[in-house]
Amino acid sequence: MILVLAGLSGAATAQDQAFSLQGSFSRMNHKPAKLYLQYQRGNQWIKDSADVSNGNYFFSGRLSEPTLASLSVAGLSGGSTLVPQNMGLFLEPGTVRLLHTETFSNIIVYGSLAQLDYEALDKAGASYRYRIDTLYEAYRLARKSKDSIKTRQLDLEIEKVSEEHRENVYRKFVADHPKSPVALYALRQSAGFPTDAAQLEPLFNKLDPALRNYPSARELKAAIDIAKSTAIGQVAPDFTQPDTLGNPLKLSSLRGKYLLIDFWASWCMPCRKENPLLVAAFNTYKDKGFDILGVSLDQAGARTGWLQAIRQDKLTWHQVSDLQYWKNAAALQYGITAIPQNLLLDREGRIIAKNLYGNALLLKLQELFP
Repeated sequence: MILVLAGLSGAATAQDQAFSLQGSFSRMNHKPAKLYLQYQRGNQWIKDSADVSNGNYFFSGRLSEPTLASLSVAGLSGGSTLVPQNMGLFLEPGTVRLLHTETFSNIIVYGSLAQLDYEALDKAGASYRYRIDTLYEAYRLARKSKDSIKTRQLDLEIEKVSEEHRENVYRKFVADHPKSPVALYALRQSAGFPTDAAQLEPLFNKLDPALRNYPSARELKAAIDIAKSTAIGQVAPDFTQPDTLGNPLKLSSLRGKYLLIDFWASWCMPCRKENPLLVAAFNTYKDKGFDILGVSLDQAGARTGWLQAIRQDKLTWHQVSDLQYWKNAAALQYGITAIPQNLLLDREGRIIAKNLYGNALLLKLQELFP
């Protein structure tokens, strides 16, 4: 999958609030010369730096909401050097003071209940992260040895442990701390991929009303609403986009056959690798009542590349695109933040399956067309 991290919606506003971060290395023998702070404000990533003077440093800025930041150091003064280190720091309006003791990441926090909540959340997830890291290392070795059976087994195990992490750490934190700003962060981390509206909405509704009004909360609510409208069992939301000749093609005009909506792009290598499997499925079942609608997330000015990819990959089914890249209207309507993705519709336009790749699609079509 090619993932795109969605930024918080909306620019900084007059409601933004000031914060200051004051830190001290008075309890450390070797002190860094410079620190770096990175955090999100509205739809912008802020990168800041501060010199350490007499063992102290200072940052200030404005926040659109409490947010997780990264505080990092490149090395230490006094002749001792370190590889770059960073730590998660939960920023919130007001003044926060940090006292670094013995090591960079060993801190005493003053003035931030959110940071204390974040540290508790981070500690609760440590064992799961260790298990996941161990599995990823085994996965890397299995891929290196081209052991496809082992990699598939590890894929399933990684997802299993990841889901345990989301359920037992993130979702539990939301249920237990609905007023903490960290609860909104935890809920977003628990969302998984794709968004599971039935699981997230009850937890979202438990959040304190003030939290639900934050920009990232409104964004999450929009994602939940999209997930509800595109859930299995729902009639696929209708849309119209230009085909390869520039003529408008409406999704609902293709009802009467089982239809796969395939979100892809000419620049997406995982999509291109999947295309031969789609070609095989289409050629096998097109005369039995199966059709495909390709929705490309190609960019403005890349029309030639889009058409060339269609010819090269022998994609003989319907193709549409508004050439707006990740702002493709249909992709936004369906909450597409990664490609390839697909949805399988029945003859009445109802969604019956999602993200069927390779043999999974062929098995589903065998079930539909015995």
